[in-house]
Order: sequence, then C-alpha cells, then structure tokens
Amino acid sequence: MKFSIIATSDIHGHTERFSQLATMIQARRPALLIDNGDFLQGSHLSFYYENYLDEKHPQITLANKLRYDVAVFGNHEFNYPLKTIEAMRAACQFEWIAANIKDFAKPFFIKEVHGIRIAVIGVVTHYTALWDEGEATKSLCFEDAFLAAQRTVKFVREHEQVQLVILSYHGGFERNIETGDLIDIEIGENQAYQMLQEIDGIDIFITGHQHLEIASKFRGVSVVQPGSNGKCFAQIDITIEDKHISHMPSLVYVDTSIEQVNFPSFNEWKNEVLGIASTNLMYEDFFTPRLQATTYTQFVHNMQLHYTNAQLSVIELPYHSHGGFPEKITRKDVLHNISRQNRLQVIQLNGLEIRQAIELSASVFAINSQGAIDFSMNVYFPEPQPYTYDIWGGIDYEITLSNPVGKRLTKLQYGNQDIQDEDVFEVVVNSYRATGAHQFTMFKKTPIRETTLYVPHLMMQYILQTSPIQVEVNNHFQLKK
Repeated sequence: MKFSIIATSDIHGHTERFSQLATMIQARRPALLIDNGDFLQGSHLSFYYENYLDEKHPQITLANKLRYDVAVFGNHEFNYPLKTIEAMRAACQFEWIAANIKDFAKPFFIKEVHGIRIAVIGVVTHYTALWDEGEATKSLCFEDAFLAAQRTVKFVREHEQVQLVILSYHGGFERNIETGDLIDIEIGENQAYQMLQEIDGIDIFITGHQHLEIASKFRGVSVVQPGSNGKCFAQIDITIEDKHISHMPSLVYVDTSIEQVNFPSFNEWKNEVLGIASTNLMYEDFFTPRLQATTYTQFVHNMQLHYTNAQLSVIELPYHSHGGFPEKITRKDVLHNISRQNRLQVIQLNGLEIRQAIELSASVFAINSQGAIDFSMNVYFPEPQPYTYDIWGGIDYEITLSNPVGKRLTKLQYGNQDIQDEDVFEVVVNSYRATGAHQFTMFKKTPIRETTLYVPHLMMQYILQTSPIQVEVNNHFQLKK
C-alpha cells in the first residue's frame, strides 16, 4: 500500500504561483494535504484584496477546491485583526489548528487513510505575540511551542491510537540538523532542532517560517521545509508493508510552464501610473543603498518625515538585488519597494539609544575572504538577514567594519554637531520595528504619534502629491572597510 502526504508552507498570498502548484497537487491526489501557515499575507494580490475589495481571497477558493485537510496558523496570520482571522477561518472548508494557542484552535487533526490513523499536530512560534503590531494577539495566550508540541505528541500517542504522527511547526531551525552547529540565535523563535532532539514519537516533521528548502531524514524522522512564495511543496511518500510504515520526503518544484490564474482588475490597478521621477531613484545591486546614501533612500526618508514631522527617520530596505522607483512609478513599484502594511510611529530616543541601534545594524556586515564587504555569515547563517539592518535619515554617520562589533560607529552627527548620549530626538520608525523585534529593544516605546494609514498607502499618496519628483541627498552615511 502506498500513498502520499503533501505539505505547503509560507505561500504568503502568491496566488498566481500557488495556482500552478494547485494543478500539480491535484494531479498527485494526496491522501493528506496540509498547509503549515503564513498562507495569505505578504503579496501584492493580498494587499489588493485586503485594502480594496471586500471579497473572499481567491487563494482560499483554490485551497477549498484542492480539499486541504488542515492548516496550521503561522505568525503572519496574526497580522490581521481577530475579526478578519475568524472570517478567513470560516471561509476555509478545512480545519485550522494550533496546540499552543489556548482556547483558540484545536491542537491536532486526525484522519484515517487506508486503515492508518494519522495525527497532525500544529504549533506556531510563540514569538508571534511579540511581533503583533495591532490587537490580534492581545486576548490570546501563546504557550512555548516546544512545550506544547512535547505535551501534545505525548497525549496523541497515549490516547488517540494513531500509527503516524506528523508535527507541523510554523517555525524553523536554530541549529544545523546534521552537525548541531548554531545557525540562529537561540531565543525561542525557532525550536525545530530542539523538537527533533528531545520529543519522542514524531514520524514526520513539517517546518517553515525560515523559507528554507529542506527534505531530509533525521534518526528515522522525515523532515521537510517547503521554501516560500509557492516555489515548491513537500511530498512525503508513505509505504505500508506487513503493517510496517516507512516514509520518504522530497521537494517538488513549481512547473512554470503551467498557466497561472489571471486577475485582470488587479493587473490594471497595480499598473496604474502614480507619478513621474525626474531624479534617478533606482539602484542596481543589493549592497549600494546599504553602503552609502542614495536618492532612493532619501526619498523614503522624505516621505516618512513629511507625514510625521519627526527629526530623524529609520527605514528598512526590501531584500531585492535591484529596486527603487523608475521614471514612471506605478502601484506595483510601490508594493515592490514597500510591501509591509506597517504604520509610522514617532518615538523619543536619546543619543546613546541611537548609537546602540546603529551598532546593532552594523554587526550584520563583515569583510569576506575576498576582502569585500559582505554579510557576516558567522552571525547570520545560512541565510543573510537584511531585515536586521536599518538606514537612518536626518543624521550624518559613518560605520567602519574593521573595528570590532559594538565599536563600528565612527561618526555620528546632527546638524554638523556630534550627538551626545543625553541628546533627545523624535524618530520615526515603522510599527514593526517599534515592537522591538530582532533585538531592537530600544525602539519598543510608547509612540508620541502614529499615522492612521499604512506605509504603502502613504507612499502612493506622497508620489501623487510630489510628482514630478526631484530629490537631493540631505544627509550622508558611509559603510566602509
């Protein structure tokens, strides 16, 4: 007897590519179909449906047609208000589970396949509650994901007469599976390695959140992590011989020749021209806007300062090899560069806190073996983590990478004067940074004021108001060897 289990994860609303995966999944007719979270939030199409249409997201329609059996809540599900989460759950013709969110969702799902009782246990990284910018998680209790997984696996094994246990964890690995080497800071965001090492009774382990592509075996456990944005899915082939169950994991990549579903009204909306750039606002490689001041970063600072009247501005850059705004700027260009639905918040920071924040960003980089500026892979391995790096506007500063971490800020001035530790400034940050995530605890303060509109809306509005756009770099920073 043979059958397959298929798992998706971190689709992030990329419905066009998901439609290609859906065709492939449907042809395989899996006996069990699981989504591991971060299902809708994060794409241009999702932004369009969330902000401009009061309709069910087409990805839910596709998922219902595929007959998903169960989905696990991911952290990005909680970017939505609880009312929206409940509406999404009601629209899905499958169960949403999470063993570590008390009194919110069922802890596990059971399905019998060819006489085999299979349990799917869902847990989500408990750091979800720390990242919430709104009120979605305020009324919810997130238990440590490891402890909840350990307890629920034990309960299912002892009380549910199951022959196969699947742990579906919306979280990733803190250590390399093969070597045990640290690949992330052990703060509890990612606990997959600990789960593999210390929880008995897991047969199949689905992970996510990190957007890695993994299909491996670890001490008899099939371990998968099916990438992100609909690039692939995980397939675990099950074989039953003489009551012995074996399983083998693999990744199946999207067949790009399959026709994607099309959304004409969305395409028309995203391609609408908002304004004209008279100044070159483009960048052509990943590092340039991170190493020196550019007209593109200045333009984003200008927008943030315009809508908040702050003195200083902090921005994150998207993770693109090239970007910025072309001469004719469309809504698509805005969402490509500023995709997150954050608000802008103004907080007070003193000179010491500003220095600490910039030093934290400076620790992301190092000099590689070829003598070039690169990411510090000994700190952030196996994937670069550019979301821990901010660029400041309104000040002049210089970072010297040959200095040790923590002592790399070699110039810090406001109005041609050195900033002192006790100096106080009003600083605009996005509401995600203001949660204090990724060790930026200095930003976790009660805001003085906040915008009502999300940042992408503000940028669209700003482009309309300022076109034709001309930008001069007002402040300078440099990251040097």
